[in-house]
Amino acid sequence: MLSIVRCSGFRHLTLATAVALALVAGISSQARATFTLGGAAQFAVLGQFSNNQTNFNNGTINGDVGIGSPRQFTASNGTVNGSVRFSGASNTTGLTPDPDPGSNPGPFTVSGGGSVTGAVVANDATVTSALNDMNNLSLTLGGEAGTNLTLTSTQTILATSGTLDGTGNRVFDTTSVNLNNATTLTISGAASDYVVINVTDNNPAFNGKIVLTGGITADQVLFNMFGGNYTTHTGGPTLTINTNGQVSTGIFLDPNGAMQMTNSVLNGRFFGGDVANQQIVSGDTINIPESSSAALAALGLLWLAGWRRSHSR
Repeated sequence: MLSIVRCSGFRHLTLATAVALALVAGISSQARATFTLGGAAQFAVLGQFSNNQTNFNNGTINGDVGIGSPRQFTASNGTVNGSVRFSGASNTTGLTPDPDPGSNPGPFTVSGGGSVTGAVVANDATVTSALNDMNNLSLTLGGEAGTNLTLTSTQTILATSGTLDGTGNRVFDTTSVNLNNATTLTISGAASDYVVINVTDNNPAFNGKIVLTGGITADQVLFNMFGGNYTTHTGGPTLTINTNGQVSTGIFLDPNGAMQMTNSVLNGRFFGGDVANQQIVSGDTINIPESSSAALAALGLLWLAGWRRSHSR
């Protein structure tokens, strides 16, 4: 337990105490978290374990890509501002210069001007654990009862109207998703809210804008495509995101279904892929959300700035 001398403002707090307070505040905030990404928080894209491909072209991925081997990753006329990390073997066919010349032969190709600014990493255990965690998260949350929704028109969802589960998530269930380019889905929630929308529609179309208000962030909104076989990773919903360049927001998780993102901007994450080709094509941009560690660092800086101002008087 911290011992704090009561005084006016923060004038007599030591630097160590100020930093400790910042850490406690950050830890308390994290302790309120419900569903958690674990190692998956390192990735903008995760491709399910399978003998298929994650195809990426004509776009930008700002964040790391994790590939469950023996899946391949192919890039053409696109840029990954991050690393491409495989759970198994990898190579760098098509990259000049080769950022990882000692890697084993494996499933990575770049053509037509594609580029990766980070490393190409083989045998990355974090990819394996991240995919396993996300598969288990989908299965666990998908089995929970939630408030019923129909996502076919412009609407606002209040986080507090979701069914509160045993760990603090606000859970919604929908069997119908058909959002077109003219629709806007707004999710309103506080910084302490975590929203899970379980989707059992066989062909959910998230083609409209998704915006967040009230302090809730992209990593606190999970669209969970639930269904299919969680052992063979088959038979789940076939997800499409095609917003015609508009911004969508949140974590899209589809472990057992095919996934296609086309001409869209996603401030969030794109996880899953079934035993099928995962498509990120035709001018997409994926921006990984700010990590919790970055948010904690920012909080620490705010505390430190306040301490310095008061201490300099």
